[in-house]
Amino acid sequence: MTDLPKQVIPLGQAMISGTVDGDDIMASPERLRIATLRKPVLDRLLALPKRTNREIRIAAEELNCSIRTVFTLLKRYGASRRLADLAPRRRSSLLGRSMVDARVEAIMAEVIASYHLSRMRPTITQTILEIRRRAQQLGLALPDQKTVRKRIAAIPAVQIVRSREGAKRAREQFGLVSGSTPETEFPLQRIQIDHTRVDLIVVDEALRQPLERPWVTVAIDEYSRAVLGFYLSLEAPSSTSVGLCLVHSILPKDGWAARIGLVPKWLPYGRPDEIYTDNGSDFRSEAVELGCRSWGMVINFRPGGMPHFGGIVERVIGTAMRSLRTLPGATGGSIAERGDVDPAKGASLTMQELELLLATFIAGHYHCKIHSHHGMTPNARWQAGIFGDQQRAGRGIPTPINDPARLLIDFLPIERRSVNRRGIRWGGIHYMDDILRPYLDDQSQTKFVVRRDPRDVSRIWFLCPDDNIYYPVRSRDISRPSISAWELENARKHLRASGQRGYDETALFQAAELQREIVAKSLEARKASRKNRLAKERQIGARISQKYSETHLDSHEPASASPWRRIIDDDLKGDEFYEVDE
Repeated sequence: MTDLPKQVIPLGQAMISGTVDGDDIMASPERLRIATLRKPVLDRLLALPKRTNREIRIAAEELNCSIRTVFTLLKRYGASRRLADLAPRRRSSLLGRSMVDARVEAIMAEVIASYHLSRMRPTITQTILEIRRRAQQLGLALPDQKTVRKRIAAIPAVQIVRSREGAKRAREQFGLVSGSTPETEFPLQRIQIDHTRVDLIVVDEALRQPLERPWVTVAIDEYSRAVLGFYLSLEAPSSTSVGLCLVHSILPKDGWAARIGLVPKWLPYGRPDEIYTDNGSDFRSEAVELGCRSWGMVINFRPGGMPHFGGIVERVIGTAMRSLRTLPGATGGSIAERGDVDPAKGASLTMQELELLLATFIAGHYHCKIHSHHGMTPNARWQAGIFGDQQRAGRGIPTPINDPARLLIDFLPIERRSVNRRGIRWGGIHYMDDILRPYLDDQSQTKFVVRRDPRDVSRIWFLCPDDNIYYPVRSRDISRPSISAWELENARKHLRASGQRGYDETALFQAAELQREIVAKSLEARKASRKNRLAKERQIGARISQKYSETHLDSHEPASASPWRRIIDDDLKGDEFYEVDE
């Protein structure tokens, strides 16, 4: 026993064997060491004729234990004088074994498996009540709450998520992040597209009344991490959102920037080789697939249940959404972040203003900030990939699109319609043009390809099978105003609600015009109300000013002693102003 401390044992006292009733402390060097250290202290106490509390307390400090432990050792060791009685007790063989009735254990196991780990996701308190209810029905002892909580705490977290929320959620939360898309070597080799709901409520342009949270579709270049384009809309994501976002990404941004008033230069643009998206129906639509095929772009879909394959575009979207959190009308990323603030009350941005705001953030901030992925700004990375640098040659300037109108048409929603003597009917509107005349007497009832821009349904685009060119076809009544598909659908709902089932396109356009007139009248009423309010305020101010002047007519106080002074500017058409002296 070379590891034991040197202990002087008085002559006449022989070390007693460590084996007592099967308790072999010699098999445990640590227990033997502790017993050997305790022996002289306990021998000293037992030799005293009378032990005081002070002596017991000193012994407890020497042994680094409680006073109660000292009394226990005195009783146990004083009766036997065996060294084994000074060693720490061995752990009970019953430790870790359940003392609960086996039938109650079976009830707990069954309730936890079928009830607690179900899609209902009950709380632990509800599970405890269910277990105790079943035990009471069988006349068994009710298990303690701590017992049930220990059983639930022993269940692996991944098993709880898998049982309650499904294997996909468990894999996303606990599974290993494996697999990724191959690294790109130059710009436009592969782009990612995704949608999200903007964390901000917009207002209408006329009355500045809150509408709702719009949707934004974003396309990002994997190589440079630059945003190629985006599309903002109040409608839910669809093939139209994808198509218009692609069109915005492919075309240069100079004309669009001038139209919305964008000051920073937006450099990235061009036709990508590959488009990488999720498996949503909007990306698998016929319009998107045909458009990509027509313009030489391959569309691929990320593996199901692996959202990290689309993490590049999702991180960019998250960055853009965080930039909106301080704006009026911002909803925040969650209810907890929003607090008790009503974002609709502070909303002030229109769709056009939000579009300019997002464009300014992307072109003026995001594209000019160093990206953690490659250590360069997206603009610098884009230019190096296009024009080259000292290490490698660039890809070259993107091929220009000679027919931007055809590019837009190829990504518009597509339908196949027959031609009759009234033309082509779509959405309750009849469209007619001379280009359709050769196909009016078609006896085979051929379906022709037509497309429509949801932003203006006053015309459609007819694909002529003879020359494969799209021709515009306006509604039969050319006096119809340009309205959107959203306005058209609202008009149809309005007519249905009024009981007009057999409506025609005249009624549709009249309903849409009526709705526009209502908005216009509301705007005029609001302006008139504001004018009346301002006029009343000026009248009240004039009366107060006159009364004040009469009261202080003979006053010799300096002008600065008056709280305000009335000023009338003839150049401002008689408007009255009040200058405040502070």
